[in-house]
Amino acid sequence: MRSALADAARQASLTVDARSGTASHQTAFDQVVIRSGTRVERHRILAETEQDGVYRVRLSAELGAAGGHRGPVCREGHTRRLLLLGFPVQRPEQLAMREMTGYAQLTATEAARRFPEDAAILVDHQGDLMVLPGVPERVVDGVAADLQGWSVIRDAARRHRAQYVLAGRFRSLALAADEKSREVDLEALILDASSGVCVARQRFRRVAQGKVKIPGTVVFGSADHYATDFGKAYAAVLDDMARWAEATTSCLPFSARVIRSGKDAVHLDAGAEQGLAPGDLLSAFRPDRQPVVTPGGEILGLEKRPLGEVVITTVYPRFAIARLQTPAPDLQLEAGDELHGH
Repeated sequence: MRSALADAARQASLTVDARSGTASHQTAFDQVVIRSGTRVERHRILAETEQDGVYRVRLSAELGAAGGHRGPVCREGHTRRLLLLGFPVQRPEQLAMREMTGYAQLTATEAARRFPEDAAILVDHQGDLMVLPGVPERVVDGVAADLQGWSVIRDAARRHRAQYVLAGRFRSLALAADEKSREVDLEALILDASSGVCVARQRFRRVAQGKVKIPGTVVFGSADHYATDFGKAYAAVLDDMARWAEATTSCLPFSARVIRSGKDAVHLDAGAEQGLAPGDLLSAFRPDRQPVVTPGGEILGLEKRPLGEVVITTVYPRFAIARLQTPAPDLQLEAGDELHGH
C-alpha cells in the first residue's frame, strides 16, 4: 500500500503526509494523511473493519477534472489589476426571486475570494455593475455595440484603477424536470479597460446531481449553500474561472493612467503595489475621445497617438510620479493619457 501511495505522490495525483510517533502512555501510532491533487467531487465509504487493533476504511472517490490545477501565470514585470463585474442571468425564469441578487450581483464577490493569496494579479470587484458586451460567438476581438456599455466599462476600470475587466453572464442555471440535476453554465470575458475590446473568452460548465434544489432558508454564499451538491458545482465553476482569469490576465500587457499633470511631472494611478520602480520606462499615448465605429455601429476600438517615453522618478504604494524622458516645448501630458509597458 505504501508503495502505491508513493507512486501516486510522484505522479502528483495525491499528496501523502505520513507520521509515526507515540501518544500519551507511550501508545504508538502510525498516521497517513492523503490529499487528492484534483477536486474530490464525492466519496462513498465501502467498508469499515477492525482487526488486531487496526481500524481499516475502504472508500471510493470521484475526482474532478485534472483542469483543477492552477494554471501557469506570468510573474515578471508589473502586476495587472482585474475588476470583476456582476454576471447577469440570461434566463431569469430559472431562478427564484430570492436567488436573483445572489447569482447576478454577488458572484463577483464570491469569485474574488477564489483567487489565491499569492495571486499573480490584483483583484477588485463591483458586482452591482453589470455589462454584457455583445461579442459574436465566432470572434474574440469584438466589443459592445452601444456607446453606453463601452463607456461604463472604461469608467468603472478608471475608478478601480484596473487594467482589465472581467464581465460575463450565466447562460444557464437550469434545474432538471425531475429536480435531481442542475447545471451551471457561465460565460466569462476579459476586456481591455482602455479600449473595451474583448481579449479573452471562456465558458465554464458543471452539472450537479443530488441535492440541487436549495431551500429558501439557506443563505447564498453560506457554508450551507456550498454544502449542497449544486453549491459545490457553483464553487467549482468559480474556481475554474479564477484560475483561468489569473493565468490569462497576468500575461497581458501592463498599462497605467495619468491622473494629474504638472509642468515637469505627472502622477500615475499605479505604484509599488503593482511593481513600478524608479527608472522604469513606459510609452505614453493619448487616446482619441471617440472610438472608431463601423457604418453598422460596431465599435472597433480607440486610435492612440504616441507621445514619447516617460521614466518613473518616485514611487508610492498606490501611485507614482514620472516625467517625459525627452520633453518637447509644445507637448505636455494630460490626465487621461495612457502609459504602456514595453
